[in-house]
Amino acid sequence: MSQMSHVLAEDPAVDLAIARAMTDELEEYIIQDDLYRTVFSPTPRGDEKLAMTGGDLLTRLYRLQGERERLTPGQQQELDAVQSQADAVIYSLKSRFNERLLRELGARLDSLRWFLDECSEDSQRCRANYPYEIRNRQRIEEILKRIGGDLPDDVKSRLRDTDRRLEQSSAAHPFIWDTRLEPIFPADQYWYLYRLPRQAAG
Repeated sequence: MSQMSHVLAEDPAVDLAIARAMTDELEEYIIQDDLYRTVFSPTPRGDEKLAMTGGDLLTRLYRLQGERERLTPGQQQELDAVQSQADAVIYSLKSRFNERLLRELGARLDSLRWFLDECSEDSQRCRANYPYEIRNRQRIEEILKRIGGDLPDDVKSRLRDTDRRLEQSSAAHPFIWDTRLEPIFPADQYWYLYRLPRQAAG
């Protein structure tokens, strides 16, 4: 049987350092045209090279706010400063940022579609990779929170179709990521994190 991939809770200090590095790059990211931006971040575990998107930054900030009690008072102050800086940049470039998020949403829907297509060919591998691949759907959720429900009709249709396929091909399951993250991602909103693809019969 394939080993199931697992999404672990990030150390909040590492998450905060990366969020700071991404926020420092945010204005340039929005102004430029690339969907992904390479970011170098010093962290408590060493220097890291990451591919940044708006959805990734929104996820890190959401996760950090959800884990606020795990931060020291000094880290909480830094988080407040990072959040304020990110909010100010986004506000000043709101239309452009929302356009970039809409592009990212489309790219993540494409990735989910390809994953679901592969699932029809190899259900065992699909089940093993699902916790990692479903990060795309969670990032879409953070994007939707930011841009709201006023999506182009074709994007709404693609999102409905993707969610329908996810639901029909999976069954209820305990939270599939690190249980330390469960309070941050409740089942009523992040329902796809409480499901796993069905195992093939036989």
